[in-house]
Amino acid sequence: MNKLITSVIFLIVSFFVYAPKAAAQNIPSATVYYNQGIDFYNGNEIQNAISAFKKAIEINPKFYEAYYNLAKIQESYKYFNDAITTYEKLIEIMPEDYESMYNLGNLLYKRGYLKKSLTYLDRVPNYSEYYADAQKLTEIVEKRQVEVAQEMKLKENTMKKSSLVETIQAPSGVAVDKNGNVYVASFSQNAVYKITPDNTKSTFVGPNNLSGPVGLAIDADNNIYIANYTKGNIIKAEPDGKVTVLLLIKKPYCLNVDNAHKKLLITEQEKNTVIKFDLEE
Repeated sequence: MNKLITSVIFLIVSFFVYAPKAAAQNIPSATVYYNQGIDFYNGNEIQNAISAFKKAIEINPKFYEAYYNLAKIQESYKYFNDAITTYEKLIEIMPEDYESMYNLGNLLYKRGYLKKSLTYLDRVPNYSEYYADAQKLTEIVEKRQVEVAQEMKLKENTMKKSSLVETIQAPSGVAVDKNGNVYVASFSQNAVYKITPDNTKSTFVGPNNLSGPVGLAIDADNNIYIANYTKGNIIKAEPDGKVTVLLLIKKPYCLNVDNAHKKLLITEQEKNTVIKFDLEE
């Protein structure tokens, strides 16, 4: 049976089907249903057309033209899962139909079956007129695979998160000492809270010494350094709770301790600078 295509337009959508009625075949009843499918389609009786093509296929399971028209109708009218199944059977019958192979790869991609899409796109040979399109789509699918993997990783990371405490207002800096205690600065409450490994919360440095604390850092001796943003200084809090003003900095923000060289690094927003301070006495 020759592959003849004509263009039919419904709702301003171009759609291609085998328009000529099938010639006589070994199984006339399959041909009758096929021809009925063409007539129903041309009359815009889509469900009847689908039913007729399916009956033709039931009688003749290798009726390639019936599969082709059925797949195109199913895809056009958004019966996507049915269209995938029909395309797969069509390609089993006609492995050289690279148009349908490309269409199936494209449909699988749109439905999110990325790996399976590539298995069909890879089968389009370089001598096919659909090869260039298949290669372009392959690049898109592979890029999407990377994006999906990244999205899955983010979802996994999100599932791993848990709340340590939920009563700290405007939390800013956070640091952990070598004993596993967590220290959290609260900008609005003017405090640095200590949270022990058993989730016991207490005020480590309070409002008497702080005004708008942000960055925190801890050295090897568990001394805590606090960027006291609003007050414009750096506070040192020793493990026993003793608090001293270490130096004056206008709008200090982030802190980091270089234990190897006994240095405290400070970002100063007021002057757009990074300061290195010697911690050795």
